[in-house]
Amino acid sequence: MKDFEQLNDNAMENVVGGISQDEALAVALKHAGIEKDQLDFVKNKLDFEHGRRVYEIEFYVNGFEYEYDIDAVTGKILKYDKDRDD
Repeated sequence: MKDFEQLNDNAMENVVGGISQDEALAVALKHAGIEKDQLDFVKNKLDFEHGRRVYEIEFYVNGFEYEYDIDAVTGKILKYDKDRDD
């Protein structure tokens, strides 16, 4: 992995009482069928959307950009997208 940026807001994470950033990333990677050591870049941010805490995860692998929104309490994938990174 070349770059790994993990944006951590401990105060928000402690309020959530759900899954951690690492667990959210693991959910996204499993869904994408990718191993952590294949990643070129990762951004993982805890945010608040539509009345719930959500991890916004973005990573790049082999010329593709993956974006996930993971529910920070349940670990459920709320949204995902895969695009060619031109």
